[in-house]
Amino acid sequence: MTQTMSQPCENPSTPEAMAHAAALGAALPVLTTERLTLRAPTQSDFEAYAAIACGPRGVGMGGPMTRSDAWYDYASMVGNWLLRGHGLWSVEETASGAHLGFVVIGFEPGDPHHELGYMFNEGAEGKGFAVEAARAARDYAQSTLNVPVLDSYIFAGNHRSIALATRLGAEHVGDISYPEDDEPSRIYRHPCPAEV
Repeated sequence: MTQTMSQPCENPSTPEAMAHAAALGAALPVLTTERLTLRAPTQSDFEAYAAIACGPRGVGMGGPMTRSDAWYDYASMVGNWLLRGHGLWSVEETASGAHLGFVVIGFEPGDPHHELGYMFNEGAEGKGFAVEAARAARDYAQSTLNVPVLDSYIFAGNHRSIALATRLGAEHVGDISYPEDDEPSRIYRHPCPAEV
């Protein structure tokens, strides 16, 4: 008998396990801004993540990724909450409940400092949602987690992300190369709270 291996993100869990996951997610910090809610990511949010990571927008994340690679990337960022005390937030418009994208306080192998990352769907562009969410995550990292240095690592061709980092007050301080990437990333250093 031959079995077909399903994608890891499509394996259903038991109701009991999902209730446990919801309880763990409820322990993560929820950030609110004037228009947004940054909350714990859920398994169902993966579809929005995959739409970004596996499509043309995934180029800025080292992709486009396969669906399986996107799942492991997503799970890794969510898992950082347990390992490092920070990780990925799902971003929703509070009034409508519409899912807009994600922000992350990360720290991957090879990173010299904590990272502020952001990825939003195309429909969220041009409305200031990304800068509002990224500012909330940055403020939390600096004021609550006491992160001394916060960088955004951005491919040189990702002009929208560079513009967002600049709008947040980050400055280009150098470049960094990762073995798995074809091109170096630019390091944009965010100002400390005293500098804002």
